[in-house]
Amino acid sequence: MKFQIARQNRRLLFRSYLVMVGGLVIFAGLLDLGFQHLLSTSSPAPSQWVDSNLDLIELHLSQQPEEQWPAAVDELESKLGFAVRILPSDHVVQQSEAQNATQEVFDAQGRSAFVRHSVILNSVMQIGPVTPTAAAESWMVRLIPPLFYLSIFIFVGLWLRPLIRDLNLLSDSAKAFAADYRQPISTLGQVSSLSDLAGSFDAMSTRIRRLIQGQKDLTGALSHEMRTPLTRIRFAMAMIGDKAQFSDELKSINQDVQEIDLLIATMLDYARLDHSDMEISPELTPMNEWLEQVVNKARPSNPDLRIEHHAAPEQVQIDPYLMELAVSSLLVNACRYASTQVQVSFATTAGQCELTVDDDGPGIPEADRKTVFKAFTRLDSSRNRETGGYGLGLAIVARIAALHGGTVHAEESPQGGARIAINWMCQALIGSQ
Repeated sequence: MKFQIARQNRRLLFRSYLVMVGGLVIFAGLLDLGFQHLLSTSSPAPSQWVDSNLDLIELHLSQQPEEQWPAAVDELESKLGFAVRILPSDHVVQQSEAQNATQEVFDAQGRSAFVRHSVILNSVMQIGPVTPTAAAESWMVRLIPPLFYLSIFIFVGLWLRPLIRDLNLLSDSAKAFAADYRQPISTLGQVSSLSDLAGSFDAMSTRIRRLIQGQKDLTGALSHEMRTPLTRIRFAMAMIGDKAQFSDELKSINQDVQEIDLLIATMLDYARLDHSDMEISPELTPMNEWLEQVVNKARPSNPDLRIEHHAAPEQVQIDPYLMELAVSSLLVNACRYASTQVQVSFATTAGQCELTVDDDGPGIPEADRKTVFKAFTRLDSSRNRETGGYGLGLAIVARIAALHGGTVHAEESPQGGARIAINWMCQALIGSQ
């Protein structure tokens, strides 16, 4: 279940991330195309820029005597920001047949410059080459778009991280509340982005907890109050006794009253164990002696039924009263369906305690091995004196196991019937007896 919730959260993160990043990338791409279009329409092309500067240089020098050209070139370099040279015509080989054609040349360092033969000046004009600083600036310009898109990925990831963390917290809290409603839930102070949702969730869980607990308190109170009229009925029937004309009917009524009284006692035990204030009282208990006493109290209705027990000579921290109630419920259930034998065993393995009850009866179908531990669940839908029970015995066992920090499960017994096993962590094992 936890793995499934985590997988759903990862899917939510992936979808949200794709939608947000994809939308931002598309938006940024459209902006980039728009800026490029504006630049292409508002700024001249590189070749136009070169020709324009060469035309400017040619015009400026043509208005001055040749002896003043060096000073004019220095002035142009300071104003234009790049190198300007005037070379004799025989120093440059003409590669283009067109007159006044601009040519790009490269020096030994691979830097580009632009030259043009000027008929007016009877010389060759050169601008450039490009300096390393300009090349470095060009690389910086090229890095800006990838850095921009990378910043989008990082920003969206950082923005989604607290949301996913809050969702995981709420999912884990909901799972814990579904497993045990008695545990108070407080997520409002632990979330950062989903505070409204966390507050509503805390309030909802508090109301549900109060409703369930109120229902259980009401059930316990009604069960307790029902015992008073039942006691009066039993007393009245005892006073009448065998003198009455309908003695057989009175005996039947008395059996019904006893059955109702047993049901009330079981419901009270279940309500008490499921109360939010219920706590166990663990004691260091010698398991061999304790288990022998519990088994000796069992009185199976079948005289041919044997109950065997085995426990290692160890002392374990348990609540002896509650654990006795659990084993007694298991024994009653096993004796009801066993044919000839019931076996109770206790053992420890690597700090894990296990108490099992086996029988040689019909067993529990595999499809029902989890549902039998729910309250008022019975494999036999009839509730009569032959089969007995109201589906609370195994629910009480499951609650006692949970109070000890353990679990209970059903499986197939080596004897062919059912095995009910209670597992919990041994908190203290002290030698042998």
